Amino acid sequence: MTLPLFSTRAGLVLGLVGLALWGLLVPSKAMAWTRMGESEEVTLYLNRNSIEKENTIRRVREMQDLKTADAEGVRSRSYINEYDCNYKMHRLGQMTSYAGPKMTGQKLFTVNDMGYWRKIPPYGVFTLTYIAVCIE
Repeated sequence: MTLPLFSTRAGLVLGLVGLALWGLLVPSKAMAWTRMGESEEVTLYLNRNSIEKENTIRRVREMQDLKTADAEGVRSRSYINEYDCNYKMHRLGQMTSYAGPKMTGQKLFTVNDMGYWRKIPPYGVFTLTYIAVCIE
């Protein structure tokens, strides 16, 4: 004897409804991180929902996940990266560094100022994000 509430079909429907409700409760920005690339030291992610365009400048929220902690104990950091699409340059700012991977653990440092404009190295991880946000 199978109770209607516990049938396979009802279980599947309840599972799908639960999954749909969970998707509504979780903020979309939480699922927006896209892995852009990695080096021996770091994996770079960007939040595609955060891209802002102002003339030839693109602003995007990025996250670096370090493979091992640096000398200050930083294991990950989140920041705004501005890309100048005309001059192939970028600058970082509004950076927060964390003791754990993927922005977890204790917040170690916060820098609100934007840094200096720098050329994007031709084979660096920022080249991948530059292509993603500037070359359309």
